[in-house]
Amino acid sequence: MKIKKIGGKRKLFNRRANDFKAVQIQTESGGLAVRSLIVFLLIGVQLTIWICLHLRFAMAFRWWAIICFILSVITCLSVLSSNKNGLSKAVWIMFLLLCFEFSVPIYLLSDERLFFRKAKKRYAKIFERTDCYSPCFQPPKSKKVVVNDCKYLYGAGKFACYSQTNLKYFPSGYLFYEDLIAQIERAEHFIFMEYYIFSDGVLFKRIYQRLCEKIKAGVEVRLIYDDMGSRKGLTRKVKKQLKTAGVKFLPFNKLVPIFAVGLNYRDHRKIAVIDGKVAFTGGCNLADEYINEKRMHGYWKDNGVKIWGRAVDGFTLAFLRQWEYLSGIKEDYTNFLGKSLATTNTACVVPFFDGTEFKQTVGKTVYQNLISGATEKLYIMTPYFIPDDTLINSLIAKSLSGVDVRIVIPDIPDKNYVYKVTKRNAEKLVEHGIKVYAPKNAFVHAKVIMSENAVVTGSINFDLRSFYQQFESAVYTDDLKFMAEVENDFTKVFKQEFLLDVKSLRRKNIFNKAITGFLQLFAPLM
Repeated sequence: MKIKKIGGKRKLFNRRANDFKAVQIQTESGGLAVRSLIVFLLIGVQLTIWICLHLRFAMAFRWWAIICFILSVITCLSVLSSNKNGLSKAVWIMFLLLCFEFSVPIYLLSDERLFFRKAKKRYAKIFERTDCYSPCFQPPKSKKVVVNDCKYLYGAGKFACYSQTNLKYFPSGYLFYEDLIAQIERAEHFIFMEYYIFSDGVLFKRIYQRLCEKIKAGVEVRLIYDDMGSRKGLTRKVKKQLKTAGVKFLPFNKLVPIFAVGLNYRDHRKIAVIDGKVAFTGGCNLADEYINEKRMHGYWKDNGVKIWGRAVDGFTLAFLRQWEYLSGIKEDYTNFLGKSLATTNTACVVPFFDGTEFKQTVGKTVYQNLISGATEKLYIMTPYFIPDDTLINSLIAKSLSGVDVRIVIPDIPDKNYVYKVTKRNAEKLVEHGIKVYAPKNAFVHAKVIMSENAVVTGSINFDLRSFYQQFESAVYTDDLKFMAEVENDFTKVFKQEFLLDVKSLRRKNIFNKAITGFLQLFAPLM
């Protein structure tokens, strides 16, 4: 009887301890939410003060309003001659003319040419110093359209075309992370990880435990996280644990309460490199929802890719450059490159990246080139379908010319306002014969586009944020085995027969139509 009583007390104590831990986690999450709220409130206060001052001047002095209007018109001409996409130009011109009393200073504060110049110079110096690590261009023995794509990638960012590399496709986050964890367990020298979201939970704890074991064995571990994306998941307690364990970690673009263009640029990449021999990328962040340990929006459909062979150097080089930019420490990259073992695969594999450190909109152009080169089929899977008119018209043209165009979007949204615009864009395509699928009770987070010529998968969403404002990672390949694995994933989705038609996508009433039209104005920020 005594033993039972003791056991009961222990159970009660464990229950209370677990409740206390849950309260601690909720308190830390609440603290992070408060921090984010304070930051955004302070930014809002700055903008409000700025706008009120300008309005007071405009009301007190007529000549101030006239000057503001003239400056607004001049700024509109500057917007028209800029490299912004068509939708961004339209939104900015509307804002500049309607709110001319205070719009010009806000536009100038949002112009990356002025307020991201210093960062671009730093990136340029890093690229110049490390240019010797970039391989020379060697055209692949592939179709002409693939060779042209590879030429563009090398010209846009010196992204080399590698052979002697194998790839494996994962149609779910669970399978992806099971393999990644297995590779971490085999690490002997270094582990690099760069993710938009690191979030404490079941998955993070599994990886953290193995990282600690590897550090004790002498393995160097480096993490890069986005301060906006990881603001809820990486608490102070977790960061303290990482630091105590010996993990080196750096935030990208700290969330600060100052209105500036820099806040809008986020590191959306998903990269993991182990010993320079194996690399991973894809759509999965490091959080429980990506392995369906936590259900947030139905079944979470994601994907990933494992790369081993010569092309791993492309991911290692990109990580090291980002690390040097954030840390300011120069180092010898030869200690981390050239570690991979060549495979017998002759297919073309190009790891490539996008961000404001490049002059070209690499991700968008690669997608556009893939669409242009398609003559038989074109499959796209994306959580957010918010392209500009150029891409929408290209897809419609391909469908009208006989290409089998199919697009997979979520059935359950993670952001309702973004999903309204996604469905509106999907409606435009359905009206022209393009098939749009939405797997029932699922949120599709995978990012992949393929034609009969090649496939691209990584972190690049089919939206304007990914194309113009975020740092992204992806891999381009014409590997037939890998393409078959990707197509098999698409085929399984198509067999579910949750095909959307015009009626299911059409907005129900005028009010809904007006809201969607208004939200379309903010598409460049979605």
